[in-house]
Amino acid sequence: MSQHVSANAQYRRIVYMICLIGALGGLLFGLDQGFIANSLATIDKVYGLTTEQGEHYSAVLAWGGILGALLSGLFARFLGRKKVLVLAGFLFTLLSLISSLLPPLGILTACRFGLGFAVGIASFTVPLYLSETAPTSIRGGMATLFQLMITIGIFLIAVTNVAIAKVLGHFEISLSLMFGVIVLFAAIMFLGSLFLPESPRWLMLKGREVEARKVLARVRESQEVIEEEVSEIKESIRVNQGSGAAMLSKGYFWKILVVGVVLQMFQQLVGINMMIYYAPTIFGYAGMTGIIALLAIPTVNMLFTFPAIKWIDKWGRKKLLYMGATVMMISMFAAGFAFLSIAHSAPGAISKTVLLLSAVVYIFGFACSWGPVAWVICAEVFPLKGREIGMTVTTMINWTFAGVVMANALSFMKANGNASIFFVFGGFCILSMIFLKFFVPETKGVSLEHIEANLENGVPLRDLGKVDGQSQGQNINAGLAGTKA
Repeated sequence: MSQHVSANAQYRRIVYMICLIGALGGLLFGLDQGFIANSLATIDKVYGLTTEQGEHYSAVLAWGGILGALLSGLFARFLGRKKVLVLAGFLFTLLSLISSLLPPLGILTACRFGLGFAVGIASFTVPLYLSETAPTSIRGGMATLFQLMITIGIFLIAVTNVAIAKVLGHFEISLSLMFGVIVLFAAIMFLGSLFLPESPRWLMLKGREVEARKVLARVRESQEVIEEEVSEIKESIRVNQGSGAAMLSKGYFWKILVVGVVLQMFQQLVGINMMIYYAPTIFGYAGMTGIIALLAIPTVNMLFTFPAIKWIDKWGRKKLLYMGATVMMISMFAAGFAFLSIAHSAPGAISKTVLLLSAVVYIFGFACSWGPVAWVICAEVFPLKGREIGMTVTTMINWTFAGVVMANALSFMKANGNASIFFVFGGFCILSMIFLKFFVPETKGVSLEHIEANLENGVPLRDLGKVDGQSQGQNINAGLAGTKA
């Protein structure tokens, strides 16, 4: 008995360590994403940027992310998930190091584009790698590590940037050190990713069963579980013979692709990147420039992603998305009314408090729901053969709408009033709930192969995670056997 407990504990330690190293791509994502919020003023001082130039430098990360997402599917299929993570770590390290040397603005901007490219391939590959490597029972929680690492990265860079700027004061040295923080963590990811195992599903897809079994022996608790998973993967591959492009001829793939696209679209249109990138600027419009205004958003964003790791496998994906959309809707409307009050009178204590609390509650709602869950669902619902295509397209959509929000949020507020954009994002929260009800499935505790079988058999999209009273294994085999070529 004690030997079994010891072996089980060892297996879990290995699983968590592998997933943690894999999720470091999310940390670099967060460091680069959160870099702007509390460093833009320093960048403006060093490079003499106008408002438009600052907005362009902020948004170019997203345009690089789109290119990275476009190519990451090809990279992940032909190079493997592990090598793509190694590539991302290398790019993070090299480009952050060049940026820390404070090159001319053109080179600095090119480096940020390149960092966006690295973030793009990481935002595609990390959730995919974690969903394919983690055991089914903890797959949601482990995949949520990606979003948790993003929030930790945003928090770390906010704290270090504020501390560096406050302590040093010297703009050039401060900015160089701000980039240096990213170099340090990028090097950790790069070195750590060298020791990761390859995804067992990718190895099986390439016909390397012996290697896949070796990986599964490290990350599964029993031989019985390994045999069952190998059997399911084999059957899934057999049914989906041919290239991933062949999935484009299947109607069911287009249906689930639309679900993934709209899900990632809403993840950005609820307004998160406005809050992450421009919260200090927005609070400044209301006369709030203290340390709380600078650090409240990244701190809450990080702290409330921790519960999502537990809740996503306990409550389920869909319940969290409903809860998050409701909380974000209420807080966005409250923030809008706070700005309306400020517009008609001098910023008072009540309106400032309402605005700050609304922002904090909004971040809570996003951090434990749409932040991690949208990525997890997109990594789960696509068929094995079309997973790279599906993840590529949905990740590109996420970056496209992230760029749209980053490049236009402040301009929209100036043109239509500070309150306007909060009501727009609140409206998108309402639309997202309608979409959830009719099209998004619950995937908690269901194997990827079972979801795939239901999809191919024409089960309604919102019911893809249902087992219909049969054992999961029976349903998978029955579904796959009945799938039409």
